[in-house]
Amino acid sequence: MSLDLRADLYEACQRVSPTHPDYATLPIEDGFDWSSLSRCPFDSLYLIVFRSLRRPEADLDLLRELDDRAYEEALASGGLLSYFKGHANERGQCLSFCLWETGEQARKASGAPRHRSAASITAQTYLTYTLERYRLKKQGDNLVFERI
Repeated sequence: MSLDLRADLYEACQRVSPTHPDYATLPIEDGFDWSSLSRCPFDSLYLIVFRSLRRPEADLDLLRELDDRAYEEALASGGLLSYFKGHANERGQCLSFCLWETGEQARKASGAPRHRSAASITAQTYLTYTLERYRLKKQGDNLVFERI
């Protein structure tokens, strides 16, 4: 991918934003405005969605610190196009996602030390969580979310 096309795609990914206050409980394609990506040339991207229910007693300062370190590490690893860091709603439900150029880049980053450190507090931070993985494909001007 040329540098200009990659920069355009990166910028388009930064414009993906929630369309509804209950985005954490909606299907990923419905809770966000993805239209900026429909104008960018790409074949396929890799999307990881993290849905969680936080424990009321969760140490949010520790979570933020470890999450920020993992994000810095992921940026340095290459391929991360966007990280949406969601906020928990009044019921403690939260949705965050990472959009990557490839699944291989995402898998490599998930095995890095700072990501493993952030993942180590999962049990003490969340009552429940799920990971959803998608191939985000472009078909003409349409985006297709293919669950993996």
